[in-house]
Amino acid sequence: MIDSLAWDPEMESPATIAILGAGPLGIEAALYARFLGYHVSIFETRRVAHRMLDWNLRPLEEPAGKITTSLGLSALQAQDPTYIPPEPSRIFNGKQYAEEYLLPLAKTDLLFDDIHFLSPVIDISRFRVASQPIAGRFDEYPWQERCNDEFRILVEGRHRGTWVSRADCIIDCRGNRTTRVGLGPAGGLAIGEPEARKAFLEHLPGDRKFDPKQYDAKSILIAGSTQDACRTLGECLEYAGHERLVWVLPPAQSDEPEFLAKARMELAQRASPSFVMIESLGVESITLQEQGSWQVRLLKEDDSSVELQVDRIASRTEYQETPLGPTLLAYNPHASNFLESSLQQYDLSDHSQYKHLRRARDVLTPEPGYFRLRADSLWEIGLERLRTIFAILGGRSDLDLYEIMRKQQSTGPQDA
Repeated sequence: MIDSLAWDPEMESPATIAILGAGPLGIEAALYARFLGYHVSIFETRRVAHRMLDWNLRPLEEPAGKITTSLGLSALQAQDPTYIPPEPSRIFNGKQYAEEYLLPLAKTDLLFDDIHFLSPVIDISRFRVASQPIAGRFDEYPWQERCNDEFRILVEGRHRGTWVSRADCIIDCRGNRTTRVGLGPAGGLAIGEPEARKAFLEHLPGDRKFDPKQYDAKSILIAGSTQDACRTLGECLEYAGHERLVWVLPPAQSDEPEFLAKARMELAQRASPSFVMIESLGVESITLQEQGSWQVRLLKEDDSSVELQVDRIASRTEYQETPLGPTLLAYNPHASNFLESSLQQYDLSDHSQYKHLRRARDVLTPEPGYFRLRADSLWEIGLERLRTIFAILGGRSDLDLYEIMRKQQSTGPQDA
């Protein structure tokens, strides 16, 4: 499928694929691999579908017909012939989607023995090839030898302790949201933030583990301008159990996301003594007071500062990608440039080749056999990237299990 790479990415089954993350796309990637005859090992830092469970009673944006697939429904029906698929038009909430679809899939014979939950991956390396390519001489590097070498995956399981797993290929379904950036200006850490994070309020109204005792009659500061922050603020205002709610957000920008501009305008109309919006470059410092409250200093655009005293702090900032394994080339900028130059050898006048190139760019990394699915992508985009990964591994640009199953089961559910 991709002849211009410095290594042959094709991988015949039964090879072993390690999948990082057991969310919706991680589960789907494991199913796709198992249907093609690959062995899988799934590693999840928390529990299966934990983000959907945390989403709790909030409705999902897409109907069931868009977030379930023929692979998933076939696996559930094979496991339990009495299983009744959801109506395609049904709108799940997060808890229903997890409990009625994702968790039953994880318990099928196809996947159950291969899922390791509460088992964060703390390092990934190769077993034998330790050398790194030299900048400017990437074309001389033994890429195929590296590709043929197994991955060594160091896992820190809560029940099993630290152990090593092996895999021929890795599909990273963690997305690019793994570690929160700081509350300080430009995502840096505020003074005192590393110590204060242990006491941050993690769960707010609408969350599955929300504890009213930590919230009611308290002064709450929420820092962040993500969609999660805007949604959370709306839920907090509806709940109205706080004494005072303070939203710290960056100054308005002409090119800011539409959702943020809309939230800024709508929430500004709800300003009151119990709800305050403060535009700030970020939190400069956080200090714990003797009575248990927090002294927070905010940095303004003109370098002046504003000091607040609050009972609780909640972070709803962006996330950044945490590299796994210092010897991996997946995050090496020079290797990434080499990969891009290899992909540009395509004949872009050929529409089919251009389409393959665009899709391959989304999933390939300069580490042979290490693919990034980016679980934070939209479901439909995620499925397209998933098909691309297995088309690359199978050496067939037309490999599409969903299309095959649609032809076999003309009455089956529609895929995304």
